[in-house]
Amino acid sequence: MGFWGAQGGAIVDPKRSFRWLVYFGNNVDKKKKVGLRPWYAKTAKKPSFTVGETQHQFLNHTFWYPGRVVWNDIDITLVDPAGQDDSSGALMRVLDGMGYKTPINDYSASKTITKSEAVKAIGGQVFLTQLGTDENNPLETWTLVNPWVKDVQFGDLSYEDENMVTITLTLKYDYATLDVEGQARMPTPHARK
Repeated sequence: MGFWGAQGGAIVDPKRSFRWLVYFGNNVDKKKKVGLRPWYAKTAKKPSFTVGETQHQFLNHTFWYPGRVVWNDIDITLVDPAGQDDSSGALMRVLDGMGYKTPINDYSASKTITKSEAVKAIGGQVFLTQLGTDENNPLETWTLVNPWVKDVQFGDLSYEDENMVTITLTLKYDYATLDVEGQARMPTPHARK
């Protein structure tokens, strides 16, 4: 039973690396075209964490103790489709929303980025949803809490390359939560209208 199935075939279909969507909290304002669309994403790393460590030395012995949990940055690779759905333009609007202004005068030079505005610029939360058969069948949803854009690489150009231009987006966040199918879960983007 389960993964290995029986005469009728496998009962459990394992999670597949190509069945996923990323939802940015700011992709809902279609009039302003400020958001990053789910279909921009090409690859994404799932959240990960590292537990710190500290040691205590006693005579001839070393004892190890766990320390703080640090959630690691994640990278998302986006395609840049151009036109009204331009990823580069959307990310520059995110940077502007974070509080960055081009220093063309005293006023703009004095503007600074704040965490509150940086989190708000990306939409407050980012959701990575692993799909089953379709969008209405999520197997797991990772929620990045208080994410903000740490790094953007707008891609490389080459006369020898025929691929689409891709952008690498690095997100920093305070922590992540995981909702898994069949377990108690928080509302997912699928339930929001």
